[in-house]
Amino acid sequence: MARIQFADFWPQLMGLVPAYSRDGVNGTSILLENNPTIFSEFKTKTLLAQLTRTFLMEPRVVQAAFSNVCGRKYNVPIALRRGLVMIPVRARTARVKDDGTRAYLVKDKIRKYLPEDKQSKQSSTRFIFVNGTTLDVPHRYSSMRGLMMAAELVEQEAAKLIGYMIDRTGCEVREDPESFCCKKCPQKDECYPEE
Repeated sequence: MARIQFADFWPQLMGLVPAYSRDGVNGTSILLENNPTIFSEFKTKTLLAQLTRTFLMEPRVVQAAFSNVCGRKYNVPIALRRGLVMIPVRARTARVKDDGTRAYLVKDKIRKYLPEDKQSKQSSTRFIFVNGTTLDVPHRYSSMRGLMMAAELVEQEAAKLIGYMIDRTGCEVREDPESFCCKKCPQKDECYPEE
């Protein structure tokens, strides 16, 4: 198996999603914005470590540092550089114990996310990416909102450490429908400018 060269296409990266191939091989679908999806036989966690090392960071150290920022021990968002905040989302039910269920989506590539049909037995969330593709995950919408807020905190802390995002304000991911937005949010006008 050849190593994936993230340095060549990381600006197009939309997410690392665990998937099974037609043969039943456990691997990862690498979602790209302008190119077709790439299937890798590596596990998602392995590819995340390769991506993190592309930017000369150690995955466990980065997760521990951002864990303190957002107050979470599990499902910690990771900011690797400007425009590349990886959000961990439960994406599937594993067939075998070690298959892995967590996908890592790029925050800036998510246009909006919304709750799925309430009539289904399992609550889920639908992500709509900037290129119009969608991804349905069995992750509760209510916990997804908390995870997105944690990603905002991580991104702001990374901006202080690295020195970017000085001119950027407000969250850029829209919730749909808008009735789910917090009415007390101090940045509500910036999140939903009147059109």
